[in-house]
Amino acid sequence: MNKNQYNISEKLFELNAFSKKTRQDLHKIPELSGQEFKTSQYCRDLISGFGYAITSYEGYTGFIADLIIDPTKPLIAFRADMDALAMPDMTNNEYSSIHDECAHNCGHDTHMTIALTAANYLSRHRHEMNTNVRFIFQMAEEDMSIPGADKMVELDCMEGVSEVYALHNNGAQDTGHISFNTGVMSSWGSTWTLDVYGVSAHGSTPQKGLDAIREASRILDYMDYIIAKKTDPFSPAVFCCGMIKGGTIPNAVADHVQARGTIRAMDKETDQILKNSFQEIIAHSEAGGFRTTITYNSYPAVENHPYAHLRILEAAAKFLPAGHINSNSHPMTGSEDFSYMINATKDRVGAMFFLGSGNKAKGIDNYLHANPYFIDDDCLLVGAQIFINLVTH
Repeated sequence: MNKNQYNISEKLFELNAFSKKTRQDLHKIPELSGQEFKTSQYCRDLISGFGYAITSYEGYTGFIADLIIDPTKPLIAFRADMDALAMPDMTNNEYSSIHDECAHNCGHDTHMTIALTAANYLSRHRHEMNTNVRFIFQMAEEDMSIPGADKMVELDCMEGVSEVYALHNNGAQDTGHISFNTGVMSSWGSTWTLDVYGVSAHGSTPQKGLDAIREASRILDYMDYIIAKKTDPFSPAVFCCGMIKGGTIPNAVADHVQARGTIRAMDKETDQILKNSFQEIIAHSEAGGFRTTITYNSYPAVENHPYAHLRILEAAAKFLPAGHINSNSHPMTGSEDFSYMINATKDRVGAMFFLGSGNKAKGIDNYLHANPYFIDDDCLLVGAQIFINLVTH
């Protein structure tokens, strides 16, 4: 990395080798949501060695690390999520995952490394800080069914925090670029599980049964109609079915189907329309003799506060060219439980930004959850510099 290319401070650039090694170490040991035992221990060992006060939570892998320079000053927090995805690691290099069917294909190894690099720098240069700082290492961001940010808020990870920030890497955006916006940054998002119970019968006498496969197909097909005809075309909404399973043998009417997927909306009203419509469609199934259940796990939208948006803009403008900062980008239709942390501050002062982690010249230009998933390690100090600028003179 040529430090002048991204205008990283000389003192931070001294941690370049540290940041790359840390990212590679973490990439090797990905763990699923709620099971980040090695990952959490690795991060705790490093940051406690920098002189931070650690607060752990019994029964959970998440923890917080505080550096208090003056109890009378504000406390600013940064979130780093720790979990990985249930996917094989196809990067095929010297620091590929050593855990079968688990990989950091969302780049959370990048997020942790940026937090640890910023924490390392701040511990060495406390005299530059004008606020206290907390790093929140969060479990279970990926799996909505497992307690993550909501549980950490419940455990008081946001106690005393006046502002909270997070970033997410973006391999489809070049290193040295960032993007964010005010207001809604990510969607209201839910994972849903639909169970349809019918009546089994021999395939030669289907009239004697109730076909759960056919009924589940009707429900899912009608949800696409809901998106097209019942939601405001100026308020994006997304319906996805990613998993479906049903039936036991080819010559019998299936008596049970389970389908799983997601719904996403860019405003709360549309989110409620989708859920209400799903329920109405299911009611028709009940009238036809089927038994159905629908369950949700949901995240509220991340809404970037105007003041926090301005703070990120100022922190980035200290070293990135104006043309590399898109402060009026489109929100993402993906969802993020970081919203719980923003909502837990006194005045909901917080924001998230996307950090370019790609490099087309190096052949790195992939979307989140792609396989293989690569990032440009040069992005690590860019992210750390923004975090540092948010708490220093």
